[in-house]
Amino acid sequence: MRFAKSWMFTHPVTRHVQDGYFENDGIRQHYVTLGEGQLIVLLHGIPEFWYSWRHQIRSFSANYQVVAIDQRGFNGSGKPASTDGYRVERLVEDVAALIRHLGRKQAVIVGHDAGAWLAWHFAALHPEMTERLVILSVPHPNAMREELAEHGAQHEASEYARKMQVEGARPMFRPWQIGLLMDMPALPLYWSADRGTDADAITSFYQLNYPREPYALDETLPIIEAPTLVIHGKRDRFLLASGHEHNARWLKHEPKTVMLDADHFVHQEKPVEVNKIILDWLK
Repeated sequence: MRFAKSWMFTHPVTRHVQDGYFENDGIRQHYVTLGEGQLIVLLHGIPEFWYSWRHQIRSFSANYQVVAIDQRGFNGSGKPASTDGYRVERLVEDVAALIRHLGRKQAVIVGHDAGAWLAWHFAALHPEMTERLVILSVPHPNAMREELAEHGAQHEASEYARKMQVEGARPMFRPWQIGLLMDMPALPLYWSADRGTDADAITSFYQLNYPREPYALDETLPIIEAPTLVIHGKRDRFLLASGHEHNARWLKHEPKTVMLDADHFVHQEKPVEVNKIILDWLK
């Protein structure tokens, strides 16, 4: 983080957040935090790191304690001894350990991309710790399985995931590429994160967690009890909006769903709109 705070072209929030570390499953993990009040935990997607949430950290921290984690294997966090450590059930327990480390009992859980996949599972498996749930881009895991099973548009859009599910596959994308796409002036920060990111952290998500044929539903996943907000970019080429049409089947409460004119990185492309939607909903 010392580099992030000294690099002149990073988002201003990098010079205000505080670094923190916690340990779970024998892995030392990094997070940043800013603000006071009700806890919001931000879970980044693949292949990103905490900086993905720079726009949200600054906005939310005016009224909340915001914590953005580097998931295990990414940027400043350690990696597990084997790829089995990247199973979503292990990642769920990282989030639970973080909340306990901060001395809290509950948090608002916000996730994007693979972080949203994690957020869905955390809310299902730890309802007692999930005050509210905010999902960006990813349908409920079983809604996603249904979309894939139809071998329609989502199945075609997920070809990249199937390529990384092949044994021995290498990552098709790295953190530095997100820097080129989303925040060119901060590219050195992304290069630094790239050096700290385990390639297995990227491919193992698809090999261990992303649905595989025949896309059978996970009947063991409990109904989600927390009130849920879904925000999706209508131009997302990787995760299609149609998957959200079936989310409610696995939720106790009808979710609030908002579609924005954006691509996959909706919270970085439309930060003002996304932040307002989330903050208004939380109020």
